[in-house]
Amino acid sequence: MKTLKLLSLTILASFALSSCSNNEDLMPEAKKTDSLKSYKVKRDASGAYSIEYDLEKNTTSQKSINSQTNTNEFHLYESDFTTSKRDSEKLFIDVNVLNVSFLDTKTDKKSNITIEDDPISLVKTDTKITKMLSEYTVSRNEDGTFNLGFKVNDKVSVDFVYNEEISTYEIHLEKGKSNGQSFSRDFEKLEGKILRIDFVNHTKNNSAKGDYYYSSTRKPKVIIVDSVVAI
Repeated sequence: MKTLKLLSLTILASFALSSCSNNEDLMPEAKKTDSLKSYKVKRDASGAYSIEYDLEKNTTSQKSINSQTNTNEFHLYESDFTTSKRDSEKLFIDVNVLNVSFLDTKTDKKSNITIEDDPISLVKTDTKITKMLSEYTVSRNEDGTFNLGFKVNDKVSVDFVYNEEISTYEIHLEKGKSNGQSFSRDFEKLEGKILRIDFVNHTKNNSAKGDYYYSSTRKPKVIIVDSVVAI
């Protein structure tokens, strides 16, 4: 009888251990946190670009230049850092285009920002460039939303338009009565969509006949693709 009771207890204990093991196997894996917390791309009044970014704890970054796509790539890796890390880099526009990518090796996600603008050498030397936009920043916040902040020079009129035909947020700048010099706009999470922001500069030009005509240029142009699976 004692032998039978002992055998029963052994079977029950074995069943309990097996059940716990099976439950552990069925438990979902903990969701991996993105290594990139936030970033801010800035163009200052001189036309120079830079980037600041914050990383989650236990994360480090390594910058490289992808020669095929001419992209500033920041590869994010797990590390021994116990606190979050903030870093900054100067950026240079080559052939009027600036590309920046964050490649998260932990989640296999990619965040990319592309900017079309005049290089700083041209801004300093070409007097034909109309300088209505003084400086601006594009920020990705920790909650996944985005913010655009910018300043314009004196006597510049600013208007905000969403162009549905090309799915682009437009900031129209024109010489005239000022409605302010510092502006800020927030944008929601992308959720697989592309965020496009264009500064549209309207200028008044003199023709050979002595009259004038208006023209417009789209610079800077900002294109953001956030948190997509890297291929």
